[in-house]
Amino acid sequence: MNLFDCLKLYIKYLKYEKNLSLNSINSYKKDNLQFLNYLKGKNITETGSLNLDTFRDFLKYLDNYNYSNSTIIRKYSSLVNFFKFLERNNHIGFQLTQFINVPRKQQGLYTFMSISEIKKLLEDFKPLSDLEIRDRAIIELLYSTGARISEVESLETDDFDLKNNEVIVTGKGRKQRFVYLNRSAVFWIENYIEARSRLIHFKKDSNITGKQFFLNKYGRRLSSRSMRSIVKKYVKKAVIDKNITPHSIRHSFATHLLQEGAGIREIQELLGHENISTTQIYSHLNIKKLKKDYKKYHPRAEE
Repeated sequence: MNLFDCLKLYIKYLKYEKNLSLNSINSYKKDNLQFLNYLKGKNITETGSLNLDTFRDFLKYLDNYNYSNSTIIRKYSSLVNFFKFLERNNHIGFQLTQFINVPRKQQGLYTFMSISEIKKLLEDFKPLSDLEIRDRAIIELLYSTGARISEVESLETDDFDLKNNEVIVTGKGRKQRFVYLNRSAVFWIENYIEARSRLIHFKKDSNITGKQFFLNKYGRRLSSRSMRSIVKKYVKKAVIDKNITPHSIRHSFATHLLQEGAGIREIQELLGHENISTTQIYSHLNIKKLKKDYKKYHPRAEE
């Protein structure tokens, strides 16, 4: 069977059976297309030509790129999941995945901002235009809720309950959860709602429902890519010398909650993590505070 046809079937499976988000689907598609295009260059387009050597050759090919360890692991996982789909549906006649070992992720500390850096970012940000009000609302929302950028991108007007300081976000696997807004976030979201009514007049696409919450200057849904650029823009303006992304703000949210005494289980619920092990990384981020507390409270710490 043609490999590109198999990929189309796999994408449909991810969308309609696995209910993955558009961002996740696009990530799987991009990783597997890179593999299939590599094979196409070697005149391999059919599943019958797949074997362990073709996979290993592709991994050597990836060495030509300066990919991070986490990117390599993601690409491994994307391919392995695609191969498993092919195996389950008898598109390949052997168990390729039993010979593939996904490398272990190097455990590193995530980048996050200190409380003073978050304060500086927000205090230095004084919006003047409708788009700047939108940008401030995005950053306030990210820090107030700890939401993923994909969750913020998919927000619609009906998801907000500003009277109760709540918003419903749709996470991985289409699972929904309540997250909470502080007073500053509510203030800027209310300001953005007024600005949004002006932005929506630029709407040109007849397919737009008008429910998308965060809009670009043309009245269309603001992409997660644009949101990343927005965060980087204002971090740079605040002269914060760190590689901060929207996900870094999510890490900051969790780390600050932990520093202020929140339980790891409560943080897990707020972040929408399925497994507690994913949330426990934040206990490592808090090492400096733990050492400080140890020195302060342990009776023999200075002996």
